[in-house]
Amino acid sequence: MKIDIHVHGPFKVLKVEDELEIITDLSELKFLIDGYISQGIHRIAISFSGISYIYSGAIAVLMECHKNLLDFNDGKLCIIETNDDIKTIFSSLNIDKILDIYDSESDLPMFEPAE
Repeated sequence: MKIDIHVHGPFKVLKVEDELEIITDLSELKFLIDGYISQGIHRIAISFSGISYIYSGAIAVLMECHKNLLDFNDGKLCIIETNDDIKTIFSSLNIDKILDIYDSESDLPMFEPAE
């Protein structure tokens, strides 16, 4: 799995560029996000621009990471740059009611990081 990582405003952006199909990919993504949380990085956006489909295991990882981020006042997990099929899956599972989903990185909120 290839993940491009960069910062956009207060967000650490993880751009997943390969399909998340196997358990090691999911473990790697969770390990990466948990590592950022332990470093005090509590605003994370995940881009699925390179993904054509999302599997249930990946959704479970996203929900667990979202839950972990709720422990922090400034914690936020966002999804960006998904295709219409993934948006439909998120909508049918009501994930779009739990996580903020933005069309592009430039749509991310630009509030100041908490001190």
